[in-house]
Amino acid sequence: MSADILIQGEDVHKKFCLGLKRSLWYGLIDVGREVSGRKHPRDLRKDEFWAVRDVAFTIKRGDIVGLIGPNGSGKTTLLRLINGLIKPDRGRISVRGRVGALIQLGAGFSPVLSGRENIFINAAILGLTRREINSRMGDIIAFADIGDFIDTPVRNYSSGMRARLGFAVAIHMSPDILLVDEVLSVGDMVFRNKALDRMHKLAHSGVAVIFVSHNLSQVDRLCTRAMYLNKGVLAGIGPTMEVIASYSQANIGAHAQGIIHHPGSHEYVWIHAAHIINASGEGDGKVRTGGAMTLRLSLEVRQFLRHPHFSFWAEPVLGHVTAMVFSMPAAFAERPSLPPGRHTIDLKVACVPLVPGQYRLRLSIGGDDNMQLWGRVTNLAILVVEPEPNSLETVGESSVWVTMPTELQRVASP
Repeated sequence: MSADILIQGEDVHKKFCLGLKRSLWYGLIDVGREVSGRKHPRDLRKDEFWAVRDVAFTIKRGDIVGLIGPNGSGKTTLLRLINGLIKPDRGRISVRGRVGALIQLGAGFSPVLSGRENIFINAAILGLTRREINSRMGDIIAFADIGDFIDTPVRNYSSGMRARLGFAVAIHMSPDILLVDEVLSVGDMVFRNKALDRMHKLAHSGVAVIFVSHNLSQVDRLCTRAMYLNKGVLAGIGPTMEVIASYSQANIGAHAQGIIHHPGSHEYVWIHAAHIINASGEGDGKVRTGGAMTLRLSLEVRQFLRHPHFSFWAEPVLGHVTAMVFSMPAAFAERPSLPPGRHTIDLKVACVPLVPGQYRLRLSIGGDDNMQLWGRVTNLAILVVEPEPNSLETVGESSVWVTMPTELQRVASP
């Protein structure tokens, strides 16, 4: 293995069993096989499944690799294999150097001990001497930034505070490899930005970072390469944007199906269907850049809505920032009230100044005083923006928060 390669996986397989009793029985059998020098069975036994199957990859010094995929795709299992917490059933993973892992929030922390005492214990387990721990204690506490709570039992910490402390310990242990599994999702914005910046600096110093997250904008911002796992199989590996695009394209069908109503929305309004109609009257969800569009909603109003304010957001399917906000006028007179019953309404937009691409729409319905929220919906529809014929291709993405005027027209009412 080259000196620049810190992690190398070859034909990695890991299986688990669905049932606890059968899993314990298989475990006893496998221990017996190891003691007697016999090989593990290559095929799946009853109730077993492959959590990771036929995965091969190489990670070098300074690489920041994003590990993405749907829930249950094997991401955390692969991190545990790399960290040595579990062994592969087939294949092998070679790791060179010290591993700093933040795989599970608060893992390894004793809830009855203070944050300071847990720092000592975790650092000692990782092989640091008392002198090294004392020399780094101030930096760890400063980075965690949890104030006087550092001497409070960890059981009293919030999830964000545990994430701060765990991350601070992991990055100050001088790791050669840093594994981070979705724990930054519980931190506040200031801490997340500080953590992302520190991971960049670690990578520049030669540390290899594997970053697991469902936040694709963070993956795009941080990572130089990405790996896409799907049902335990490595479905893509390469430049970050290419892998994210592959993952998003594979899952766009799931995003396009099923409007999601946020809690509380059902008391006031229910969206039954949403259709995007372009300037030519076609309802296939495709519009031209700069062209007009209509968002037609079939909805059921369950309480009288006085001058409701409809706004909808267009967000790139790749999961970056909000690209455009389409909002009705603020004046009450231009916002008709909706009585209880079934309605079909059109939200008309004269110009869609979005760059070509695929966008996911989400909707909010506010009260007449612009303070009350009557409804909030995600996965409303998929908007496909196409370039104008013979126009220059636009490179990049629209990421400017702009409010575009939207006209509401009632098409049908009870």
